[in-house]
Amino acid sequence: MSEIWRPFPTGDTPDADGRAHDSEPTRVVLDMDTGVDDAVALVMAMHSAEIVVEAITSVAGNAPVDECTRNNLLLSELIRDHDAPPVARGAASPLSRPLVIAPEVHGGDGLGGVTRSLPDPHHPATDEPAHEVIARVSRAALASDLDAGALPVHRRPMLIATGPLTNLALALERDSHALDGYARIVIMGGAFDVPGNTGPVAEFNFYVDPEAAAVLMASGLPITLVPLDATTTTILPAAMLVAHAEGAPPARPGRSLGCILYRALDYYIAFQEWESGLPGGYMHDPLAVAAVIRPEIVETEKVSVDVLTDGADRGRSIARAAESGRTIRVVRSADKVRFLSMLEDRVLIPAFISREYAGRCTKHDHPG
Repeated sequence: MSEIWRPFPTGDTPDADGRAHDSEPTRVVLDMDTGVDDAVALVMAMHSAEIVVEAITSVAGNAPVDECTRNNLLLSELIRDHDAPPVARGAASPLSRPLVIAPEVHGGDGLGGVTRSLPDPHHPATDEPAHEVIARVSRAALASDLDAGALPVHRRPMLIATGPLTNLALALERDSHALDGYARIVIMGGAFDVPGNTGPVAEFNFYVDPEAAAVLMASGLPITLVPLDATTTTILPAAMLVAHAEGAPPARPGRSLGCILYRALDYYIAFQEWESGLPGGYMHDPLAVAAVIRPEIVETEKVSVDVLTDGADRGRSIARAAESGRTIRVVRSADKVRFLSMLEDRVLIPAFISREYAGRCTKHDHPG
């Protein structure tokens, strides 16, 4: 399976409709609680010529924030050893609640336990807190507007948030205009017409910090929400993962991206199969990244969204008619075939075939 524009398009490569892409990639900040599907999303982002990752920020969610920060450092260094984007540590707990994590889904370290046997990252996280990094990139875009006239929207950076929205809410708490410089904020979160994945009504990110989610949904910012309704249709089949891993060359000495991803995804898929019989893994967070790279693969609807915070409704998201001043776009469906092709071209093939960091292993092998 392969997209016709395969596999890492340059700025002027025509897409499936024959249109040429803008030669300048979109700058993005990734805000992540880096568990398994976040890791896949990070690899996809860093292997896509249409975007450039300006910074990666961590937030507690799938795992404690120190584990998520370490995962971001390890993965970004493996992909770009000498020019990896800066990584900033973010909020260690939600705005007003104890932290809930998901070790049964992602392992205690967020990556199925694989990082326990890996050496420490080469570089530390920045001293600047995540919410300040997020706000600084936004302010820089607004400053460019003042210096050079209003930037076209497509020249402004984008923010992709795949974890609880604590860092974003903290930025807004300190300055209500802190995120105004982003062309769009793409958020993986929420569930509307499908069951939740943390209790019957809530999606995990919104459940962990419902107050932060409520702040963002009411902010009036240009938000695209990627909920479970769409992400539960985008699945990495276990057979596809195994086929790529088995076709990989032997692992190189040292840390192997392919081996890390294989073991992490094997853990993640095993949980999905145990829980529901699904022979694969939901690609929640990679769909949010794919929607930035290729907006045409998703269909959206303009609505207003409320997030409930109390009792049994904690984290529940409710869509209603679009309201002036707080309308967002909600992804209602995705082109599953094109998404899976993007996943194969930008994650599986580089991780298992590329000379830089490919490596065959099984879940029993040492990852180095």
